[in-house]
Amino acid sequence: MMSIRSKLSLWLTALVILGTVIGMILFESMLRQAFHDSIINRLEEDLEHVIMATEINGGQIRINESKLSSFYQPVFSGRYFQLNLSDDEIRSRSLWDQQLDIEPLAKDEVRVWQAKGPKNHDIQLLSVGLSSNKANTTGTLTVAQDLSIGRQVFSEVYGTKLLVNLAMLLAMICGIFLVLRQSFSPINKIKQALTRLRNGDSQTLELEGIPPELLPLATTYNELLEYTSNQIERSRHNLGNLSHGLKTPLAVMQQQVEVLGLKDPETAEALGQQLEQIRHMIERKLAAARITGNMLPAAQMNIPKDIDSLVSTLAKVYHYKKIDCQCLFNAELSRLPIHREDGMELIGNLLDNAFKWANSQVILTVSLDNEQVRISINDDGQGVDQDQLALLTQRGKRLDESVMGHGLGLSIVKEICEQYDITLEFTHGQTLAGLQINLWMNLS
Repeated sequence: MMSIRSKLSLWLTALVILGTVIGMILFESMLRQAFHDSIINRLEEDLEHVIMATEINGGQIRINESKLSSFYQPVFSGRYFQLNLSDDEIRSRSLWDQQLDIEPLAKDEVRVWQAKGPKNHDIQLLSVGLSSNKANTTGTLTVAQDLSIGRQVFSEVYGTKLLVNLAMLLAMICGIFLVLRQSFSPINKIKQALTRLRNGDSQTLELEGIPPELLPLATTYNELLEYTSNQIERSRHNLGNLSHGLKTPLAVMQQQVEVLGLKDPETAEALGQQLEQIRHMIERKLAAARITGNMLPAAQMNIPKDIDSLVSTLAKVYHYKKIDCQCLFNAELSRLPIHREDGMELIGNLLDNAFKWANSQVILTVSLDNEQVRISINDDGQGVDQDQLALLTQRGKRLDESVMGHGLGLSIVKEICEQYDITLEFTHGQTLAGLQINLWMNLS
């Protein structure tokens, strides 16, 4: 989907270009009309001057060019007149040997048109029908002006205007991109703040520098973040209180089992095993509460910090086994694309399983493979037979009932993998002899 900034840039650019094109079309039309009107006004003035310079002597009509503008003297000067009488024709010297093709007009009849003139140039003509009682004759007086010079001036003016408009258009387009970039810079700051929040580098979204339009949204987000953090903190406390509360009844029950052992050793041994499982489960839940209690709701899992914390906690839980856990990380990766609490639950369960079954060594590897993060956990335990690997993710299924646990850990792992579209694979170990668990998760 196209971003808002890109949409605004395209729409504003399109509107500016459209406005410029429409403006240039209107300007060209108005300039052309003004050019035409100025030519007609000049021809009307020339027509009056020629009429005023027209004299009748002895019944003969002639035009006194000394009373006219000097423009009519040079040959093909661009300004011409021609008087067509019934039996004669009077032309300006500027026409030289050229003759204008004029249609006779009735008295006071006016005609405006364009035609080809000297040098095959386009000329604008204005004709009017005349009549003289003294000379007892009628005629058609025509004045004309060459359009080539005017059109050249028109082209220069319009070309200059076009260049200026194009320069202004480029300046406005650049201005649009600069203004939008500056206007959206607070959003980029918010994006960076969210990234810091996701990576766990800050506790709340910074409100300084946020524009008023986005301030309510950022404030609401901080309030929601604080509410969720309080809920997680409350859940941690409740879990801790529950675990601590169970310790006293558990101690009493163990004492009763010891007393029962004097009368019924077999029953006492069975109950003792179950009580030991409950005790270890309480210890693990307390450890998980210590790990996840201060997490931000929006934070992603940080590596190696969070994984090191898991390893350290599990090393304390399984201190009696003295497990050597090696962690190998890709230097380009600083976080995993998964919510931190879910990531701790996912990898915590897998590491807990590896520590549980390992004899003395566990290897955890985080690498980058074809735009995917690959997490591999391998232990040196006895491993799992090929036909039993598929049973590992079934809820409540345990392949060895002699080891403490309820069999829910790996099924929870599968649920989290399905939620984040993570590929989960169980294979025989490549580095160590036991079970190897592989996870593939997309970076985006």
